[in-house]
Formats: sequence, C-alpha cells, structure tokens
Amino acid sequence: MVSRTGVEPVTHRLKVVASTAGNPKNKTPLTIPLVPEVVEILSRLKEGATSERVFPAPKSATGHLVEPRKAWERILARAGIVDARIHDLRRTLGSWMAIGGASLPVIGKGLGHKSQATTAIYARLSLDPVREAMQRATGAMRGQEVGER
Repeated sequence: MVSRTGVEPVTHRLKVVASTAGNPKNKTPLTIPLVPEVVEILSRLKEGATSERVFPAPKSATGHLVEPRKAWERILARAGIVDARIHDLRRTLGSWMAIGGASLPVIGKGLGHKSQATTAIYARLSLDPVREAMQRATGAMRGQEVGER
C-alpha cells in the first residue's frame, strides 16, 4: 500500500510497507527515492485528498488500488498506445538508468531488487554507451586523457 504518511517530503523518499492486501514483491518494506517531478505530482494529488492513500479505491475491500489493470488500459487508450504493459515502465527506467551510466547496484536499489542478476535483465543497453566506455578504456590504455580522442 502506498500511503501519504509514507511520503517523506524533506528527504524525497517514499516508504512502501506491507498491508493487508500483501507485501511488496520480495516481502520486505521498500524505500524509494523520489525525483522532483514525482514529488510535484504527489503534492498536487494531496490537495483536496480525502484519503491517506495515494491511490484510493473506495469500492475496493482494502480501500486502495490493488490491481491497476483497468486504469492502465484507460491510460493506454487515451494515449493511443497499444501492446504495452505497466511493467514496461519499470524495465524502461532500469534501461535508461543504465544508459545514463548508473551501476547495476544503483539500478537494483532504484528498482528494489535484491539480486544483481535480476537487475541485469532490466539493464538492456544500447551499443552507444558500451562503445563510449570501450573508447575510454582503450584510450586510457594508450595513455590518452579521458575525453581525448
């Protein structure tokens, strides 16, 4: 369950804790760092909110969103996107973190993974960062400064 009480506005972190509907996937509470854009969205959602939950679902037995499938389908339809799964967002984040140069441990922490083997699946790289890293390494072998060609 994602609760407003789990959002830490000063440290920009979100704690996802166990609820009656289940635990995070690996059965341990998860603390997620929040980027400024997410903090802004959560702040806007909080204005006028009547529930402590970030994703309330009054008709749900738990009172919060458990299965986002219907909402996801509406989002895809409005955006004109076909054949996308909500998990693709997670995979894309991991890939972009890798492309940006983040290490597997950093990517794994961001995605809440316990195993680097799991993280490696998400870190699908384009060849450009690999080529650049190889150029830096071979340049260093030839005694060139980093960035020199």
